[in-house]
Amino acid sequence: MSFSSDAKNEVVKSELPQDVCCAKAELSALFRTCGCLSLENGKYSIELITEIADLYKRVFALTKMIYSEFDGLGLIKEERSNNAIRYHITFDPDYTQKLLVDCYVMRENGEFFSGIARGAVEKDCCKNSFVKGVFLGCASANIVIKDMNDLKKHTGGYHLEFVFSSMTLAGDFAHILSEYQIHAKVMQRKKLFVTYIKEAELVSDVLALVGANNAVLILQNEFAVREVRNKLNRQLNCMNSNLEKMVEASLKQIEAIEYIRDTIGLESLPPSLYELCLLRLANPEENYENLSKLMTEPLTKSGVNHRLRKILKIAEKLQKEQEMEKQEEKTDE
Repeated sequence: MSFSSDAKNEVVKSELPQDVCCAKAELSALFRTCGCLSLENGKYSIELITEIADLYKRVFALTKMIYSEFDGLGLIKEERSNNAIRYHITFDPDYTQKLLVDCYVMRENGEFFSGIARGAVEKDCCKNSFVKGVFLGCASANIVIKDMNDLKKHTGGYHLEFVFSSMTLAGDFAHILSEYQIHAKVMQRKKLFVTYIKEAELVSDVLALVGANNAVLILQNEFAVREVRNKLNRQLNCMNSNLEKMVEASLKQIEAIEYIRDTIGLESLPPSLYELCLLRLANPEENYENLSKLMTEPLTKSGVNHRLRKILKIAEKLQKEQEMEKQEEKTDE
């Protein structure tokens, strides 16, 4: 299962709200996000379409909080061609219009609210319940939780989004989130409108707000794992970069030493440089620290570096002299 599916299954099993107003707020959010409304023979009917099997139990309990005598909830299981399962939660048509009005989806005069009705989120507790209902109804995330032993850098982000049927709904929901210091953005995607969050800490805040505590812990652990993984990758990249530089420098030094050997001979060099030339030719892969330990007389890494620079300059001077001689020969001709 995906991270968002696991989080939804955690939230759907969380405690029910204490007050009827909060039950109405949560149902209102579900109607506005995963509800499908139809009108037949002058009567409205509504169903909730979801991939969460346990949502049926929660919706039944929420509706019973509002109407103690309610017993008109149905469930249809739909098996799709891609092996996915969807559940259709249906309501008794005799209750549908009353539910829509009491849950602030429809006004008494039959007009539908274009955005989130103030009555549905008047109290702070109701706002929290509404956010939970939206999360259950239309939240999706592309967050991939990787195995801790996988050292490969994961470039996936922390994208969490909520899909609505209107810009007004998407904007109103973003405003509610902002009251919890969760700053979301809104965009249009074809005929739908999306409220989305990309910052990792804000995604974690949303999960905490809706009561997905286990998902928060998993996400926080993923933050830590990615940080360790990225730090290791940075260190490996740095080591590889340093190794490449060392190999490149060693090849350049060996080339210079061989040039000196083939022109004036290594014996013409001072004893300290002569010894280092022989050591470098015999140990092309060693770093300066190891080369310093091989010297007859103790020498620091900076001392080895200084002498190798001298050798490079000598080779460079010889090359220039040879080029000048060739030019003079051409001139004489």
